[in-house]
Amino acid sequence: MHLEALIETIGYPAVFFLVMGECMGVPMPGETALLIAAAAAGTGKMFSIGWVILAASGGAIVGDTLGYWIGRRGGRALVLRLTGKLRIKTEHLEKAERFFDRHGGKAVFFGRSVSYLRVLTALLAGVSRMRYARFLVFNALGGIAWAAVFGCAGFYFGKNLGFLEERIHEIAWGLLLIGGIGALLYFLLKKSDQRKKIK
Repeated sequence: MHLEALIETIGYPAVFFLVMGECMGVPMPGETALLIAAAAAGTGKMFSIGWVILAASGGAIVGDTLGYWIGRRGGRALVLRLTGKLRIKTEHLEKAERFFDRHGGKAVFFGRSVSYLRVLTALLAGVSRMRYARFLVFNALGGIAWAAVFGCAGFYFGKNLGFLEERIHEIAWGLLLIGGIGALLYFLLKKSDQRKKIK
């Protein structure tokens, strides 16, 4: 069954399970499913964008959690076997490991916005035995942010889905950058106001 037809037939559960599978490390079109469902919500014919984002967020959080425990229990040997079966290049695994070693929590948050990192980040978090509580916080924040940014992109630009699929990562990074700058400005202004009150 074609992916669009599958999503139209099964609805939100299709988005949830496809995203969950991709985040576990299985080569499934989770991101594409989110974009298709969000684009369909944008036409007003079916789906609510809120529920699409919720389904994708839930799938991302659950999938990454399962990936984390697979990595934690199976270790690097299992990750190497999985990446071999999934035809993920060793150089991508090594890049992901270096990125994870340097950035930890940030890697969990931002990793899903990079194609090869999305299927490896949770596994590597488990392999490195990152504290689960810390992983869970960054994973939940990252899953919700990713689903919201990509979902909104699909909702507003879904009429040009082919172009969107080619440029989605540039658009997503742009939106995340704008959001990050906005949060930083808010934090700086709030801190400035607190200093003025102290004086």
